[in-house]
Amino acid sequence: MTTTTEPAKREPVNLDFLLDAIAKADTGDAKALERLRECFQELPKLADSVSGLAYSAEAGILVNVPAGAQELFRQQATNLRRQLREEGTGTALERMLIRRISLDYLVTLQAELQRALAPGESRSLELSRFYDQQADRAHRRFLASVESLARVRKLITPIQVNIADKQVNIAGNLRGRQDRC
Repeated sequence: MTTTTEPAKREPVNLDFLLDAIAKADTGDAKALERLRECFQELPKLADSVSGLAYSAEAGILVNVPAGAQELFRQQATNLRRQLREEGTGTALERMLIRRISLDYLVTLQAELQRALAPGESRSLELSRFYDQQADRAHRRFLASVESLARVRKLITPIQVNIADKQVNIAGNLRGRQDRC
């Protein structure tokens, strides 16, 4: 007669558990650190949603923005990411570029907020020029990241050509191809 041992019951993974485990692991709790590793191995996308460099960058961008505007900007960036993901094919490169676009979007919003003067506020011409240049640079970076995503999507998306009874599937950009004899 063989006896089977049931695996130890694990605490379900939820946000409270994760934050508690992260805090314990930060203090040197090896058991909590091991449990975090198991969670992140079982659910690889969990680490990206709980933390990550992009989240830290987003928090750093919004640190000097008032709390109400922070939440508004964060929600706008989330909506932008969702809309861009729905349009794409879901490759890792697309996801990275979409995150880049949302960060550039937040920087653009923050720069525009800094450039605007509140009623009754005044500033020197030099400071106004600085804020204008900062907003222009942020806008150029945002447009460059949008162009990069558009370029990647154009290269990834296959095209289909139907000529009479024949069907030809061609991946990529036709303009870059040269016929070789």
